[in-house]
Amino acid sequence: MDKNAHFDIEALAMLEEIMEDEFSELIQVFIIDSDPRVPAMQSAFDERNALLLKEIAHSFKGASSNLSALPLAEVCFNIEQKARDVDFDGMQSLISETDVEYQSVKTILLSLIK
Repeated sequence: MDKNAHFDIEALAMLEEIMEDEFSELIQVFIIDSDPRVPAMQSAFDERNALLLKEIAHSFKGASSNLSALPLAEVCFNIEQKARDVDFDGMQSLISETDVEYQSVKTILLSLIK
C-alpha cells in the first residue's frame, strides 16, 4: 500500500522522530478513537442529524490531520462542510469514501508499529 497516497510522508516521519517510543501509543490511541467514528457518522447520517455528523467529522478531521493523514482529513472536512449546510446530497458517498480511506490509513499505521 502506497503511504504517499494517504499521508504527508515528511510530516509523518517528523512526528515519528519527535514522538520516539510514544509513536506506537499515539497510533494505537488514534485507532481506538477512530474505529467507531465511521459507524457513528453513518448512524448520524441515517438519522439526518447534521449537528452530530458535523461534530464527528470535525473531530475525525483534526485527529487525522494530526497524524498527517491528509486525504482522510480532507474527506472529513467535506462531510463537515456539507453537514454544516445541512446538505445530505452525496453524503453517503463521502461516508463510504471516509471508510475506505480510514481502512487504508489504519493498515499503514499498524504496519509502522509491528
